Amino acid sequence: MKFFENIENGNTNIKKMGIIKALFVMFLSILLEALGQMPVEFLEIFSGKYEKAVPYIVFVFGVLVKYYVIIILFKWLSNRTCEQKPKRYLNLKDYACAGLMIIAFRLIFDNSITFLVSNISMPNFINEVFDENSVSPIILILSVSVVAPIYEEIIFRGILLKGMSKKINPIVALVITSLFFAIVHMNIPQGINAFFLGLVLGFIYLKTGSIYLSIFAHFVNNLLALSISSSFLIIGGKYVIGIHGIFLILGIILLAIVCSGYNQNKIKNRPKIYEEFVEV
Repeated sequence: MKFFENIENGNTNIKKMGIIKALFVMFLSILLEALGQMPVEFLEIFSGKYEKAVPYIVFVFGVLVKYYVIIILFKWLSNRTCEQKPKRYLNLKDYACAGLMIIAFRLIFDNSITFLVSNISMPNFINEVFDENSVSPIILILSVSVVAPIYEEIIFRGILLKGMSKKINPIVALVITSLFFAIVHMNIPQGINAFFLGLVLGFIYLKTGSIYLSIFAHFVNNLLALSISSSFLIIGGKYVIGIHGIFLILGIILLAIVCSGYNQNKIKNRPKIYEEFVEV
C-alpha cells in the first residue's frame, strides 16, 4: 500500500518525458513483460498430472512479472521528492463521479462505435489468450477486472501521461498516451475501444491527479465490458435503432453532467489541522 500511497500523494515524482522517450518506455515495458513470461513456457513440459494447477501458477507468475516491471520503470523514471505536499483525500462522491463517467462512456460506445468494429475479426493469438483465461472464471475476472486496471493505469496514466504532461501540452499527452494504450492491445476492435477509454481515463487522471480513481474507473469499465456490454449487441426488433438511440443520448447527457461536475469540483486536500488531529 505504501507504493500506491507514494504515487497518489506525489512523494514519488515522475520525471519529464517527451514523445520518443514515452514510446521507448512503452515498448520497454512490453519487452520486459514478455521476457519475464518466458520461464512459464517450460511449465507445459512438466504439467502432467498438475495440468489443472498450471493456469493458476501462470497467473500468479504473470502478476509478479508485472509488479517487477513497474518497480524497474519507477526506479528509472522517478525520484523521491523532499517537497511536502498536502495529501488528497477521496470520498464516495469522487468514486461515484468516476464510475458514472465510465457508465456514460459505455452507453455511448456500446450503442454507436461498437457496431462499426464488431464485424472485424480478432487475431488468432488474441482469441487464444481469451481461451486460456476462460479456463478458470476466477482467473478471467481477476485478470480483466483487477490486474489489468492496476497495471495499465500505473504504466499509462501514472507514468506515461504524468511524465509527458510535464513536458508537452497535457491534451496532446492525453491523445498520445491513449493512442499508445490502443497500440498495446494489438488488434483493431480492442484498440479502438482502448483509445476512447484511454481518453476518458486520462481525463479523470488529469482532472483529479488520483491514480486510485483511474484504477477504479478502469475496473468499472472492464467489469461492465465483461457483464453488460455484449447484451447491447443482441437487442433486436422493430425499434432497435430507437432503443440504441435512447441509450446513446442518455450516455451523452450523463457524460456532459459528470464532466461539468469535474470542472466545478476538485478533489480537496486534507486541511493541516486534520493532519495534526490524525497524527495525535
